[in-house]
Amino acid sequence: MRSQSEIAYQQIKDMIFRMELLPGTRIPELQISAKLSISRTPIHDALRRLAAEGLVRIGPNRGASVRCFSDEEIKEIGAIRLSQDILSAQLASYYGSASDFDQLDRMADSCEEAAARGDVYGRIRADDDFHLEIANISRNAQLIRQQYAIYQQVHLIQVSKYTDIEHSLIQIHHHKPIIAAIRGRDLDDIRTLNCEHIKDFYGIDPYLLKCFGGITDTKQ
Repeated sequence: MRSQSEIAYQQIKDMIFRMELLPGTRIPELQISAKLSISRTPIHDALRRLAAEGLVRIGPNRGASVRCFSDEEIKEIGAIRLSQDILSAQLASYYGSASDFDQLDRMADSCEEAAARGDVYGRIRADDDFHLEIANISRNAQLIRQQYAIYQQVHLIQVSKYTDIEHSLIQIHHHKPIIAAIRGRDLDDIRTLNCEHIKDFYGIDPYLLKCFGGITDTKQ
């Protein structure tokens, strides 16, 4: 049986991910307490856990709010995501099977379908699931844990930076070429395509792109 703090944790996290609580908004502790029929203590425990995961900010005498990342924080998270996405894809290309890659194709299709419908939550969730499945195929337990941790913050960033269907479709159309590169065990394409996939969204530093082979000419 789940504890009250676990119930509160999952409830608040779902509200954040499903965009019922948007980045920068205050978390209504009293309303959540009444809705779940639990005291404030388990809610405070849940908020501390969410803060440790980078999803919530707890201010002195101001309560808790959904985290809103600065441009610099987004850039830093993007750098971590890029390095881990490339490693995940390279390992997946070695360990993955044809059925694994077929599953990635189906997940990419689901992501595009959600985006085309204008289902913002469904599109972000499907995008997260696609990239996390690549990590699962890598068979590296430590990397999988790190990817799950960073993709919680990635989810929140995508909520805050979502623009429209057209731009969303352009971004996720990179999925199929990434799968093809993984299938073909083309390590150069894996690096280049992953750089192309997120460089603009996260404002990735040109020097970092050069390190990973995403660009070939920079003075930095």
